[in-house]
Amino acid sequence: MKRTSIALVVLGMVMTIAGLLMFRDLNAVDAHARPIYVNGMRSFPWLAFLGGVFIAVGVVFFISSGKNKGS
Repeated sequence: MKRTSIALVVLGMVMTIAGLLMFRDLNAVDAHARPIYVNGMRSFPWLAFLGGVFIAVGVVFFISSGKNKGS
């Protein structure tokens, strides 16, 4: 369980960094208050969002696997 949690945290960090690099604040049209991404329909940074979810799940797994049950 600890190996899985560490793998999830590392994968989440890689996904978050890649997502943040891919979805920089590129505003195609400066007249709008809301940024319009060059990617069009895929404007929500799913990669960074899922990376954060993986990190959170990995931390929860790591904390829960450290407890001794029955002692």
